[in-house]
Amino acid sequence: MAEYKEAIYKIIGERIKSQRESLNISQLKLSEKLDISRSSISNIEVGRHQIPLHVLYEISRVLELDTKEFLPTYGEIVSFATSEIADYSNFLKSSKLKEEQKEKLSDVLKNI
Repeated sequence: MAEYKEAIYKIIGERIKSQRESLNISQLKLSEKLDISRSSISNIEVGRHQIPLHVLYEISRVLELDTKEFLPTYGEIVSFATSEIADYSNFLKSSKLKEEQKEKLSDVLKNI
């Protein structure tokens, strides 16, 4: 379940970044318009920060895109989450690590 929650915020962040860049607005300029720190914008864009709904509405206003355009569908969330899991699972399967090492590394990667 945690993978899906993370996927939601990563997708939203990617969409915000994409729209911001298409409008040629820097993270600093966006942060000033929203009265939040530039590092908060950065964290939102990479999915580290769970964006409050009211901030998402403000971002939508500033970036001139309807709020719903930032929100992923359930299918997009599942696809994104399972592709990330598959990426590191495939890497672990092909590595020459011992089974115990693979399990520990998998646990660490899941919690990043």
